[in-house]
Amino acid sequence: MKRISRPTNWVLVVELDDVVRRRDSAKPNLYVGLTIEAPVVRYERLKMGYGPAWLRGHLVRLRDDLVSGPFLSQEEARRELRMAIRCLRNEGYTINRDTRVWTVYVIELDPKGSKDPGKGYVYVGETSKAPEERFKEHIKGKRNKRGRLYSRSVRKHGRSLRLDLAPDIKYFDAASSKAAEKRWARKMRDEGYKVVGGH
Repeated sequence: MKRISRPTNWVLVVELDDVVRRRDSAKPNLYVGLTIEAPVVRYERLKMGYGPAWLRGHLVRLRDDLVSGPFLSQEEARRELRMAIRCLRNEGYTINRDTRVWTVYVIELDPKGSKDPGKGYVYVGETSKAPEERFKEHIKGKRNKRGRLYSRSVRKHGRSLRLDLAPDIKYFDAASSKAAEKRWARKMRDEGYKVVGGH
């Protein structure tokens, strides 16, 4: 007689206090991980100090509403874990201390760099860094192992960061930010600006 496997894998979700700055002030920090113990049992063990050291003293409650499982295989649980993390991040939750948010930024360029600057000559970009830091990278011609981190147009003609021309919106994933960058560049072109970037 063949034994039937019992499901023993869960995706555990625990609400934390503000162990790091929240990505969205209305959404708490969460710890999301895999467990082979029932979520209630694992949560109690976390409260006793078992598990990642950074969690100690920061547990608020088990989020039964977000826990999923049990799953028969660890592979299935891992797929669910990746999907849960992606969905919760896209909603603005701070997961496992990842505080990245993306923004769209605008840099004013010297109008002498364009034959027809229109209402203004600008560069539109998006970043998970502070816009001020990203502006400095463009101006200084920053590189990494993969190549250039700057726009040639900004390096040559960059004047100033124009936060007043950029949307005041946080994006919780790179894809949303890239789409917003394209929309913002199109909007500025429609308003009469000469735009570079906005890929």
